[in-house]
Amino acid sequence: MKLYKFKPYAKYGLFLLLIISLAGNAHAATDKGGIALSWDDVGSIEPCYLNLTKFQQYNAVCTINVNTLNESSDSTKAQLAALHNAGWEIAAHGYNHTDSIAFLNNSTSEEWLNQEIFPNIVEITGYGYPVYSFAYPYSSRSETTDSLLAPYFRTLRSTNFETVNVNASNAYYKWDDARVVYGVEIDDRSNVSLESIQYGIDYAIDNDYVLILYGHAINSSDSPGEYQTSVSRLESILNYTNQKNGTFYLMGELGNSSWVPSGRFSNVIANFTVSSDNVYTGENVTFADYSVNHTIQLLDFGDGSNSSTANVVHKYTTPGTYTVNLTVTNDVSNQSITKTITVIQSTPPVANFTSNLTTGLAPLDVAFTDASTGLPTPTSWLWDFGDGYNSTEQSPKHTYSAAGSYTVNLTVSNLNSTTSTTATITVLNESNVLPVANFSMSVTRGDAPLSVTFTDLSQYATSWTWDFGDGASSTDQNPTHEYSSAGTYTVKLTAKNANGENSTTAQIIADRKSSGGSNGGGGGGGGSPEPARNVEVKELSQVSITNGKAVQFDFTKNATCVVSVGFDAKKTVGKTTTIVEQLKNKSTLVSNLSDGVVYKYFNVWVGNSGFATSANIENPVIGFKVEKAWIKDKNIDKDSITLNRYSNKTWEKLPASLSGEDNKYLYFKSSVPGYSFFAITGKMTENEIGQIKDGITPKPETQDDKNGTESEVNSTSDNKTGLPGFEMIYCILGLLGVFLYRRK
Repeated sequence: MKLYKFKPYAKYGLFLLLIISLAGNAHAATDKGGIALSWDDVGSIEPCYLNLTKFQQYNAVCTINVNTLNESSDSTKAQLAALHNAGWEIAAHGYNHTDSIAFLNNSTSEEWLNQEIFPNIVEITGYGYPVYSFAYPYSSRSETTDSLLAPYFRTLRSTNFETVNVNASNAYYKWDDARVVYGVEIDDRSNVSLESIQYGIDYAIDNDYVLILYGHAINSSDSPGEYQTSVSRLESILNYTNQKNGTFYLMGELGNSSWVPSGRFSNVIANFTVSSDNVYTGENVTFADYSVNHTIQLLDFGDGSNSSTANVVHKYTTPGTYTVNLTVTNDVSNQSITKTITVIQSTPPVANFTSNLTTGLAPLDVAFTDASTGLPTPTSWLWDFGDGYNSTEQSPKHTYSAAGSYTVNLTVSNLNSTTSTTATITVLNESNVLPVANFSMSVTRGDAPLSVTFTDLSQYATSWTWDFGDGASSTDQNPTHEYSSAGTYTVKLTAKNANGENSTTAQIIADRKSSGGSNGGGGGGGGSPEPARNVEVKELSQVSITNGKAVQFDFTKNATCVVSVGFDAKKTVGKTTTIVEQLKNKSTLVSNLSDGVVYKYFNVWVGNSGFATSANIENPVIGFKVEKAWIKDKNIDKDSITLNRYSNKTWEKLPASLSGEDNKYLYFKSSVPGYSFFAITGKMTENEIGQIKDGITPKPETQDDKNGTESEVNSTSDNKTGLPGFEMIYCILGLLGVFLYRRK
C-alpha cells in the first residue's frame, strides 16, 4: 500500500485514538489467574461466530485480531459485531498483514505507521470498536517496532516460537505492566500438547498469572489442517479453565496500565453535557466538557455571554429558549455542537399540607402529606410539630403522646425563597372526650321482609343503643335487624362512654312487594331509581372507607362493563357497598344521546343516598372495558371511545384514556364529576361513515340481542316463541296422514 493512499486516514480517522485510551480497563495486581485467548486474521471471524454459544457456555470471551476489515463481506462484518456485542475485543493485526521487520528494512518508520498501523486502527474504530491491543503479523517484532507502537496500543502480542512445554515458556502476563507479551499457539498441528496447555493453565491460576494463548480458524473436523484448532481441543481448553475457576481475559486488559495514546493526526470531537435542558430562571446550569483532542474551545450560552471553557456553571435570568453552541479546535480541525435549553419563569413556593387526622385520643399517630407548590417545586422541608419535635422529611409521620392543642408549622424552600404555613392538631384525653355516633347500613331500601345489617362507625364509644324505629332495639355494636312490614323507619344509634352520649339517625324504607314479584318503581335495588325490568345485570363490591385514604371498589366477577370505581375519601364511614347496574336499554330516566354509537348504558351507586358528594369524596374515577369484537363489528375508532354522564338533565362527555388491553377487551379509565347514569359510546371510522352514506348500513345491535350473566342478582331476558299456529298445523297434517292410511 502506497503512502498517498493513507492520507484520508491520517486526516479523518485517527481522532479516535484518544477515545480508545479512555476506555482502557486497568487490572489490580490482585486479579485472579486465568487465560487470555485470541484469534488471528479476518478468516477466524466466521468460525468464532459459529461457535459463540460454546464460548458462552463456559463464560469465555476472547480477542480477535483483524486486518483489511473494509474488504470483508457484510455478513462477516455482522458476525464481528455479534462477537463484540457478546463482550469480545476487536484488535489490530496490521492493515496488510505485513512482516514488520521486513517492511522496515526497506521503508521508513513513518511509512510503516501510515500504511500498516494507522489504517488498521482507523478501519476498526470506524465500526465503533475501540482498539487496545496489536498482534504482530508473523510475530515479527523488535524493540524499535515496540517503541513505535507504544503510543497507540496498551498490549503488543508476539509468539513463543517452538514452544513444547508451556511452563518453560514466558507466555505469562504477571500484572507487571509489561506491554509486550508472548503467546502460545493452540492449533492442533502446533508442537504444544493439550496436557502442556492444561499444566500452563494450572500454573497461571495457582500464581494469579494470565496464560497468553492464540489460535487461527476453528475447525469442526477431527483432523484439522494447518493453522486450525479443532472444536474438541478448543472445548477442552475452555472447559478446563472454567472447571479450575480461571478467569477469561481480553488482551486489552493486560499490558501497560499507564498507557495514554497519542493524539497525533486526531480530529477534534466536540461534546458536552448540561445538568438539565429544562431549567428555571435563577437556577444553576452545570456544563461539563467531554470534547476530545481540542486545544481551544468557546461555549456560547445563547444569551449574549460566553466562556472559554465548557466546564462551567451558568444562570439564565430571563425565561426563553436558548441555543448553546460549543466550538472546539486544534491545529488540524474544528467542530461545533449545539444543545437547546428551555428556561421557565420561577415562582416563590407556597407552603401547604394535609393530615389524615386533626383530632383524636392520645397517643395520636398523625401522617402529614406535603402539598406545597412553586416553580420549581420546593426542595427542602422543615416541620415543627409543636411538641418540641421536628422533621426534614417531605411527608413525615408523628406521634403525639400527650393531650393538648398543637400548632404544626411547615417551612418550605425553593431556589427563590422560603415560606411557611400552620395547622392545629388537637389531642384528646380519654377522660374528657365525648363519643361521636356514626353508622352505615347494608341496604337502605328493599321489599319487606327486609333484613338490614348495621355497622357501627362511632368514635370513642364504649356502649351502643340501637332503636330500629319499629319498636325493636339492640345493644350490640353491629346488629342485624329484619323489618317484617312495609313502611318508613327512623333508625337511631346512641353511642355512650363515661363522659356522655351522642346520637345520630338514618332512614330505612321497606317496600310492599307487588303481585308481580318486583316493585316497578323500586329501581335496581339498594336505593337505585332504575326500574328493575331494565336492569340486565348488576354487581356489588364492598370496601371499608377511611378518611384521607384512596378507595377502590373492584368488580372481580366481570358481570358488567365496569372494572373499578375509585375516589379519595374525605370522611370515614366504614364498610360501604357500591352497586353497578348494566342496563338492557337506555334508562327511561335520561334523555337521548346526541351522537355516537352506544356500547353500554350503566348506573353506579355508591353507599347510602347522598354519600358520594364533594363533601365526602374527591377525585372520583371509573375503570371500564369495551369488547374488541364490538369495536371491530361496528367499525369503531378506538380513540373515540367516550364515557358519557347524565346529570342535571343533560349528557356530559368525559374523556377516557386507554389503560390496558387483553385478548378480549380494551380497558379505559375516566375521571368523573360524580356517580349516576352513564353510557359508553364510540364513533365509526371514516370508511364506515362513508359506506353508510353510500347506502351500506350495518345491522343495528341492541342490548336485547345479548344474553347477560349477573353477579349477586339473577339476570332477566325476554322469552322467544315460534310462529303462531305452527303446532296446530303439525297436528292437522298428522291426523290427515292417519286417515289416508286407513282408507287404503
